[in-house]
Amino acid sequence: MSQKTGDPAPKEETSNTMGRSNIKPVTSLNWKNPKYRVRFYVSEPFAYLTISPVYPQDGAPSPQPPAEPKAQPALSANLDALLNFSALWQWSAADLEKNYELKLADQDTQQKPPQFEWVSSTKDRARFSRHMFTNAEINLTMFAGSVKLEEAVLEFVNGRMARATISFYNRGDSGDIDVQDFDRIFKTIGQNLSQVMKVSPKRQVLSSNAALPVTGWMWSSPGGIALLEHNEYNTPGRVTKPEFLRLKLAAPDQANWSMGKMGTGVQRMELLQRIKKTPEGDVYISGVPMVDQGQKGYCVAASCQRLFEYMRIPCDQHEMAKLVNIDAESGASIMVMQKSLAKIDGAFNVTFKPLINPEQYYAANRKRRVSEKEFVSIIKEYVEKGVPLLWGLSLGEKPEDPPLPNGGQVSGGHMRMVIGYNLAKNQVLFTDSWGAGHELKRMAMLDAYDVTMGLYSMAPRGF
Repeated sequence: MSQKTGDPAPKEETSNTMGRSNIKPVTSLNWKNPKYRVRFYVSEPFAYLTISPVYPQDGAPSPQPPAEPKAQPALSANLDALLNFSALWQWSAADLEKNYELKLADQDTQQKPPQFEWVSSTKDRARFSRHMFTNAEINLTMFAGSVKLEEAVLEFVNGRMARATISFYNRGDSGDIDVQDFDRIFKTIGQNLSQVMKVSPKRQVLSSNAALPVTGWMWSSPGGIALLEHNEYNTPGRVTKPEFLRLKLAAPDQANWSMGKMGTGVQRMELLQRIKKTPEGDVYISGVPMVDQGQKGYCVAASCQRLFEYMRIPCDQHEMAKLVNIDAESGASIMVMQKSLAKIDGAFNVTFKPLINPEQYYAANRKRRVSEKEFVSIIKEYVEKGVPLLWGLSLGEKPEDPPLPNGGQVSGGHMRMVIGYNLAKNQVLFTDSWGAGHELKRMAMLDAYDVTMGLYSMAPRGF
């Protein structure tokens, strides 16, 4: 019998007649472990093998069955506290952490089920999301649990809660919805808002964008302002689906361009003031809002939202995803993205310009139609205007600082934003739409040039 390394050596025993004179002496070998005893013995002319369980001695603890896995705690959050305007607009970041449970970076130290995460390292933007985890959903509700939601983003200005954007439905995350169900949710939210705010709403026509007309209803009270928006999905003569339903809340003095006012709302001098320089040679654009694209392939839409917010143009990534024909699961190809972006510049009073065109890139067998020197010159020109660039690239082919995060996207087509450069260190400075910790990153200039598939500006006209 073979013996595994680490098993106890067999013990040899010899017995005589075992009380019977007609049987020859018996030689046996015994193996024993905590669970079983194996015995091999010979009594000519026969050989025997026995296997028997080892029973605990009196007073010894009995073997215990494996412990049942602990049930996972329910993940949920009711956000009705966002409707208590008198208290809400006084909240600091610390108050939010007192009222809701923060997702910790080290999940092993998490004592209670998490409910939200900080999107920015400066704690000026927080996010509740039904899809905060890849393997579990968070049940987010409002209005005493009667309405579910997909996401809520809270903004803090000068250390105080200022605005919130709540997504009750977006087709990319929620899937298709029956029009009757959509209407029911819309009416339930509207009726509850009227009761909470004790005022009647006024209808708002928020956009004349032919690709995605948006309408909504606004409640204005001394305590705050609420704007309930959705895309027009029942336009006569057009077959359209509900794409999104969102609620924007703002303190009375914080109802700015984000509450539906169209126009760039940003001046050239203001953009120039956002350019920062460091003694180490960094030249970069500050104040680019952070958006977390979540688990979906929304890198293009999220980057566009960040760029538009930077320029004070109302639009969120779900609305943008529809405008640029992006599939929530697979994202957008660089070719589809370029063609789609070219169609929307007029709707938002901006100019879209391909600075490195992927059509030329692929037509030339992956050879650049601009030199590395021109690549650096383009980045320098736009950064010094205070205008971030949309950067389409092939991810994971070159090192970057910090390295790509574990568990995230590490290869394939991706979009991020170029926001600066360092000529002394030959680096491109960029930002990813992946939340806190991705605000300012860097890559060697030549490596960035090598992985570039497309580079675009989308700036206010005249810039």
